[in-house]
Amino acid sequence: MNETLTYLRGRRMWLIRDFVVWGSLSAHEFSFLMTVVDQSDKRISFMSVPLGGQLQKVNYADLQDFRGNNLPGTILNPKVVALQKTAVGVMVVGQEDNETFAIARTPVSDPNGICDLLIIEVG
Repeated sequence: MNETLTYLRGRRMWLIRDFVVWGSLSAHEFSFLMTVVDQSDKRISFMSVPLGGQLQKVNYADLQDFRGNNLPGTILNPKVVALQKTAVGVMVVGQEDNETFAIARTPVSDPNGICDLLIIEVG
């Protein structure tokens, strides 16, 4: 069989319909610069702290695709795409790892967001 065709057919994809997003992005992110002076040490520390919001952590093993099949617990190099279905903004936050990803709705929206999730195993 053709090597390219084998590669394309071997890639796994899942579609999760009507996923409810209740997590919210942080409203503000504050940066701090602190100086610490001990007896002999002097340090400067930089810190960034998000205020407000709570990301929604999702495990792949907890999801079912539109056919009713459970997703595997581990997906090799996944990419998650949120396909927005309502006026509430929804986005994947940060980098997806092999077992989980984080998703949130925009902070200005009051209701939960609803979206379809397309999860692709890039390999």
